[in-house]
Amino acid sequence: MTTVEDTSLQVVHIISGLGLGGAETVLHRLVTASSQASRSIVISLGDDGVFGPRLRAAGIDVYCLNMRPGRLSPAGVWRLYRLLRQIRPDVVQTWMYHADLLGGVAARLAGIGAVSWGIRNSGANLRQGSRSARALAWVCARLSGLVPGVIVSCAQDASLRHQEWGYRADRMLVIPNGYDLSRWRVRPQARIALRTSWGLAEDTPLIGSVARWNPLKDHANLLRAFALSLAAYRDLRCVLVGLGMDDANAELAALMASLNVRDKVILLGPRDDVPDIMSAIDVHVLSSCAEGFPNVVAEAMAAGALCVVTDVGDAASIVADEGWIAPARNPAALSEAMNRAVAVLGSSEASGRTHRGRERVRREYSLDNMVAAYQTVWQRLADDFPSCAKRTRAAQRAPRLLYVVNNPAFFLSHRLALAMAAKEAGFDVHVATMDGPAAAQITAHGLSHHVIPMTRSGKNPLQELHTLYALWHLYRRVRPDLVHAVTIKPVLYGGIAARLAGVPAFVAAVSGLGFVFTRNTQGFDFVRQAAVALYRLALGHSNSRVIFQNANDCEVLSRAGIVRSEQVVMVRGSGVDLNWFRATPEPRGAPVAIMVSRLLRDKGVCEFVAAARASAGCASGLRWVLVGSPDPGNPASISAAELELWQSEGVVECMGEQTDIASLYAYAHIAVLPSYREGLPKSLIEAAACARAVVTTDVPGCRDAIEPDVTGLLVPARDAAALAAAVQRLADDAGLRRRFGAAGRELAEREFDIRKVVRAHLDIYQALIV
Repeated sequence: MTTVEDTSLQVVHIISGLGLGGAETVLHRLVTASSQASRSIVISLGDDGVFGPRLRAAGIDVYCLNMRPGRLSPAGVWRLYRLLRQIRPDVVQTWMYHADLLGGVAARLAGIGAVSWGIRNSGANLRQGSRSARALAWVCARLSGLVPGVIVSCAQDASLRHQEWGYRADRMLVIPNGYDLSRWRVRPQARIALRTSWGLAEDTPLIGSVARWNPLKDHANLLRAFALSLAAYRDLRCVLVGLGMDDANAELAALMASLNVRDKVILLGPRDDVPDIMSAIDVHVLSSCAEGFPNVVAEAMAAGALCVVTDVGDAASIVADEGWIAPARNPAALSEAMNRAVAVLGSSEASGRTHRGRERVRREYSLDNMVAAYQTVWQRLADDFPSCAKRTRAAQRAPRLLYVVNNPAFFLSHRLALAMAAKEAGFDVHVATMDGPAAAQITAHGLSHHVIPMTRSGKNPLQELHTLYALWHLYRRVRPDLVHAVTIKPVLYGGIAARLAGVPAFVAAVSGLGFVFTRNTQGFDFVRQAAVALYRLALGHSNSRVIFQNANDCEVLSRAGIVRSEQVVMVRGSGVDLNWFRATPEPRGAPVAIMVSRLLRDKGVCEFVAAARASAGCASGLRWVLVGSPDPGNPASISAAELELWQSEGVVECMGEQTDIASLYAYAHIAVLPSYREGLPKSLIEAAACARAVVTTDVPGCRDAIEPDVTGLLVPARDAAALAAAVQRLADDAGLRRRFGAAGRELAEREFDIRKVVRAHLDIYQALIV
């Protein structure tokens, strides 16, 4: 068996200090992220600060030079040089002006050419800053074409300002900060607990600001605006969090006294439970007169707070259309923006803005996106300086793994975690899908992407042959050591092409047998027989494995003589990230039954709507929510006209496609999937992980995703009346729902943990690479 070498890059991070601050926080997130493929070492020009112990606890080596702030220490610089000569990293990443200058120059003198500077200052008030800061920025600007290969700015606004100062524009790159959305999320229980401790009712309008006492944060602007808003909203209250936000701050106390607002402001000082506090407030206000990329705004959006910001740095671009924007240093304008936000509290507009805001953070500012962007920068730097990247050269010998999936969005939702784990294990990972908006996110994660022509319907034989040829040609060009095909067409055409192109190893993931095997036919079914013949060709590879998600699909293909017993591997589903899909208490209010699925007839969507009609007006106030959209390329898809009719009828609430499924389950009570046949439905194992009771059909795949009468209820397929009765039974019995939900979480932890699924796949890959 071939041994997969550790080919990850080694990156040394040099930072001015490790105290509590924005740059330090982002560095900690970056190097400790679960998706971080590089091996990190941190050098602090100062001391351990706050983050030194945290980094060491995460397994990161930390060196402290203990240089005094603002003082140049020849001994410290010499030690830095010696450290870099000893470590010989592939890349040096510096953070903030002092580290950019000292760390960048020391790296160059140590023979390390792959240097990336990090700009964390907005530059907006640099001319009014200290003489040393201005001098450092001036020197860095003059050296920006000589020392760094790349200059990473956290904000577009900061990038433009530094270019005005003389920084080389052709070296500039903007990588927005990224956020761990398993930490920054809606926390209903924390909201209740904190408001109770503050003596506030659930419906008391509450604004908040998380910022240390600093002139640039302009708390005077915030408090003056707050005083003005009290005229319109007498019960409005304000929470202030951060260093200096306490009664010991005489300047702050005098300001509040002059505005007569002290009894309406809650001072919390520095806190470690900021994610909980963000859930407890209704509106977060950024009142700064200068910022770069304000972390707190994205964190507030991710935690479900409405956001009001001053137009500084990248704040306006972060909130986009989901927040309210006011000019800086203008209390009247800031008050007006706050009033507009408070006015919509409790409305559908507020819930829409918070949901879209969280989605925007997930889409644009996720931690994985930031990690992937930095990884791409470092890899390119290492490639440009091969004398400092011995491990990069080793990557050329890494086994090449090619995933073939029809839909790029499906790859991201169902196989991205596996691909990133394979990459971390040393595989050179490529992905082939149809083109689409989601394809850009694949490359953003540092994976090589290839577009293949593929249709969903398969009605044109010439187009199908073109797809087969395109896959064969791609295999011949990329020369993968292993192809992993997922879903029906990639398995069929990808398997045949792999045999024709001489691919050494092939893995097929049979995640359901699809429309051909679920439809009812009379007599001889030519299409089904053709599919069986194609499966025999595709799965006949001599060095292959076929992964099934349920025993019934395995039995069907085994009985047809398609698979050999030594090929068969059973892996229950695509796995679920138990840190992201967390068990949460049921929300208050009328029970909500939710179906998350493409709107296909064989998913049982018509039965779902019929069951909703049958239960209309029930005493519990049961609501039926449909999440998903039609799939025009699938013969089983409902039409746009049918969807429009359902929406106008009003018996179901149609939310369209959504990405933050964990949040949807957090606000639901019952997960429903009345499908006719599945592999092992991801939506049900995600619901189980979120501790939600399930109602699904007694068919292959669906029945494998639950424990009947333990985590959920089974009903016959195509039976709307039985479906309505089962859902109403759970809607009327909160105790039963909670028991099912708790058992579902236990099932998810035992059987569906993404880490177990990833490990099983990596073992398969290793067994096939010889």
